[in-house]
Amino acid sequence: MVRADKYITSKNLIEWNIEHNLGLTAQSVKRGALFLEAGQRCDYFYFVLKGLVRIYYHDLNGNEITHWFSSKNSMITSPFSFLKKEENILFFEALEDTELILITSEQLNTIISQFQSTEMAFRNLYAEFAMVLSRRVISIQTETAEERYLKLMKEHPYLFQKAKLGHIASYLGITPQSLSRIRKNL
Repeated sequence: MVRADKYITSKNLIEWNIEHNLGLTAQSVKRGALFLEAGQRCDYFYFVLKGLVRIYYHDLNGNEITHWFSSKNSMITSPFSFLKKEENILFFEALEDTELILITSEQLNTIISQFQSTEMAFRNLYAEFAMVLSRRVISIQTETAEERYLKLMKEHPYLFQKAKLGHIASYLGITPQSLSRIRKNL
């Protein structure tokens, strides 16, 4: 989970929208609703103003695998679909009532081209996202399930109040039964 507000804030987006007449739009999503599904093209980079989003996909057996969680002041997209125009395989689900700012590819390019500092902000955001994702993938191979669970609790305690334990288990790469054992033994 990467916070965008170190680089880009909702205030920045609102100012750029006014200054450049971008036409950014907002979207409200009710708890439990999907606002992007596999097979749909992802036309937006989403800035999460409020709420919590779970990003997941289906494995070969049809099981839901939580790929990512995004909360207030983070930015999310389906990169293959948004950037490469490839088929989207991700589902975006609001785990609580969520408010989003939607940014199209054209709007994003306008924002980046107007200010050199904006281009650097997005580069830093992309770099941090790549590092966090890489660290997460490596942790699956180098840390025990208990270590990953404890780290998630320390770094993102709100997830345990908002997300289902099954979602957390799949994010950690373990079964719900393993997560129950870990929680029982602590």
